[in-house]
Amino acid sequence: MTDAAPTQPTLATLTEEQLADLIAEADAYRNQPQLRHCLVPSCLREFDAMTHMAGDPPSRPSWSGDGWRQLGNGSVVPRNGRYVCPDHAEAVIAHLPRRVETVSGRWTAACACGWAASPQRWYGLVAPLWEEHLLIELGDLPPAPPVTDPEHRTPIDDHTEQSLAELYDRCWDAEGELGDRREAAQAVYRSLQEHRDALTEAATRSAGVHNALLVIRSMMATSSRDWLAAKDDAWLYGVLMGWDCEQQHTHTEDCSILRLEDVAAKHGWSTERVARIRKFRATLAKAGPNGETDAAVRREMGED
Repeated sequence: MTDAAPTQPTLATLTEEQLADLIAEADAYRNQPQLRHCLVPSCLREFDAMTHMAGDPPSRPSWSGDGWRQLGNGSVVPRNGRYVCPDHAEAVIAHLPRRVETVSGRWTAACACGWAASPQRWYGLVAPLWEEHLLIELGDLPPAPPVTDPEHRTPIDDHTEQSLAELYDRCWDAEGELGDRREAAQAVYRSLQEHRDALTEAATRSAGVHNALLVIRSMMATSSRDWLAAKDDAWLYGVLMGWDCEQQHTHTEDCSILRLEDVAAKHGWSTERVARIRKFRATLAKAGPNGETDAAVRREMGED
């Protein structure tokens, strides 16, 4: 004889303890954790997406969502989703995968480091290839042998119609990429030809401006005026001539009589203004024709 099934309490017989248990079970069912895993196959970290989005503390400290990242929609989607834990965020960003469709209608994964997966007929197959590449970069897997290694080539007698079709598809993709690169190179060349006159004019104008600056600097260097006395003169001297030592050697206390910090202390300049003066001075020092430094141009003109 089997035990009788427990009778369901009615509203009249429901006790406060039973009501509290029902409410607790309902809350637990509605608020159960929604765990998201790290996309790196060797990583076991996870976080609770619901509490993280709500801003509530997770039921376990290890389920915290602080520092987690999510890949964009154009990225390859691994089996564990697009989420990456803080321990692997930097590595995944350095090897961010992008899903690309080839000219033959197949799919590949273009990594930010330059690696690319062999094209596949179904886009879902490129994600495991990128995961293998990521594990190799993380040091969890030994590097795979190169495809061109003679010891790993398929013998000609072992080829099938499918394997030969794969090779033809690769050649087709390579031919399409070569055409795209040729068109890009031709577009760059045409743009260079169209803007050659403007670039030449800009280079000539840059050289003229720098020569004018050198004339002004020569006047300031030979002038008997005390450029330190007035704050405006000191600012102008710091930008055009520079108070700091700019020689290419190991700097010592004997390099210059004054430093920019000494001038700033005399005139009450803020650290932000000192930083701006150094920034302007560095820009002018590198504004020589064809990218030469200011000191190199001055030596060539016989002023140093």
